[in-house]
Amino acid sequence: DGKKLFYLTDDGSEFNYLASYDLATGAKEKVEEAPWDIMYAYLSHNGTYRVVAINNDARTEIKIYKDGTGEQVKLPKLPDGDITGVNISDSENLMSFYVSSSKSPSNLFVYNFKTNEVKQLTHTMTPEIDPDDLVEGEVVRFASFDGLEVPALLYKPKGIAEGAKVPALLWIHGGPGGQTRLNYSPVIQHLVNHGYAILAVNNRGSSGYGKSFFKADDRKHGQDDLRDCVESKKFLATLPYIDTEKIGIAGGSYGGYMVMAALTFAPEEFAVGVNFFGVTNWLRTLKSIPPWWESFKVALYTEMGDPYVDSVALYNKSPLFHADKITKPFI
Repeated sequence: DGKKLFYLTDDGSEFNYLASYDLATGAKEKVEEAPWDIMYAYLSHNGTYRVVAINNDARTEIKIYKDGTGEQVKLPKLPDGDITGVNISDSENLMSFYVSSSKSPSNLFVYNFKTNEVKQLTHTMTPEIDPDDLVEGEVVRFASFDGLEVPALLYKPKGIAEGAKVPALLWIHGGPGGQTRLNYSPVIQHLVNHGYAILAVNNRGSSGYGKSFFKADDRKHGQDDLRDCVESKKFLATLPYIDTEKIGIAGGSYGGYMVMAALTFAPEEFAVGVNFFGVTNWLRTLKSIPPWWESFKVALYTEMGDPYVDSVALYNKSPLFHADKITKPFI
């Protein structure tokens, strides 16, 4: 009705919540909160429904309310997985959405509010792949060096023989500040199907676990976040099927930086590194941010450091300048 502005904020809270602002009076009101970040919320065309998406422990939880009453719409059982791309038709009779999981790429579905019928419109998995060969990720947690609980996603290869041990790879997301989620990754599935256990570590500094966790590695990159990755080996050592002498680390962008930081600053911890386009020189990277990325630059300088003020610290955490310490192979 044009009377209120709805917005997301973490003001006074660890997590993003949905709030409203009355344009006439200036009154602010908390509309909905959860023990996780609310990722987005919107109203359907005529305002009948309010859709809310919650980042619930690395998967998306969708809630739909009748906006006039606040009553939650009881949906039929939907396919397991991450629900994204929710759109309600202008008639407000139909809802389209995508479902993906760690075992399945995204498929398009339609739900009919009047008949409660769910219809799958696409089948994107190639028939050459048997879905039973794919592995579902499991959310696990371990205590890091300072007692901080660190979440991770574990993928265990199928068919491990009794007493056998398999190699493992840490999988580190991009960012900094990204999050590895329980969605479909063909690379991870390929590696697991070739006998590697995968532990996707959402080290401190990752999003989705509260702003204190997100800020916990500010100006400590290549230090505390790296120690989280090193500590994850202790968790892997508790799994009887892991060959602790064959644990590597892989990642891209910021994850690639973590690979090189591990090989440079903890050179004996990992057997191998796989670096996909990772940052190795923070001075060059931070100085090269273009002016039209100003807000991103300010945020990144706050988190990583200003290359014109904190040049010594950034030099010290840039693997390029310490490559002589590397002892293990990497690609």
